[in-house]
Amino acid sequence: MSINKDSLPSVDQLFKDFEHPNPNINRSACICMKELYPQESISKLIRNLDTKDVDLRRKSVICLSYFGEEVFLPISNLFYSTNNNITRVSCLKVFIKLASFSKDYQSREDLFDLIKIAIEDNSYEMILTAISLLRQLENKSIPFLKKLCRDNNMLKAKASITAISELNDTSILSFLNELAEDDSLDKFIREAAIDAISLKK
Repeated sequence: MSINKDSLPSVDQLFKDFEHPNPNINRSACICMKELYPQESISKLIRNLDTKDVDLRRKSVICLSYFGEEVFLPISNLFYSTNNNITRVSCLKVFIKLASFSKDYQSREDLFDLIKIAIEDNSYEMILTAISLLRQLENKSIPFLKKLCRDNNMLKAKASITAISELNDTSILSFLNELAEDDSLDKFIREAAIDAISLKK
């Protein structure tokens, strides 16, 4: 049966639905964007990643994740091409959503390269979002997180301890014990490790 193209919603109509307060209408609009107007929709959604409208930015992050692998390259390129922290954090949040949908992202070296740049930023939001992405990448991120747990930046260290303690790996408990007993580390890092150990038992 042929599809009547005249009956299909326009991309402008879909973006009106996308901005509707009802999340079910948003979701339907995103699915239709992916099916009917992928490239045009991706371009429009990416332009929302630096908006000061937090709700629109959040919706755009969620919607972009629906496009899967198709958005990986443009989002990566955007991250590398801008110094705007709002945009960069939004890019990381798209990757968090993508990783939650697909395990394929857990071994991507190009994603880890991007995280290495993000984690060097002094912005607390960038640091916490990058570590949340590492947490979403699960066991592939453990070596990276172990290194960050010993970082001189207290935020990076404590957030990494929390993230790694939530992962399931036989090496984690012994690693946390090492941190807790390492007198060369700041006492707040050791205390964070002790707290994490108590939650693992």
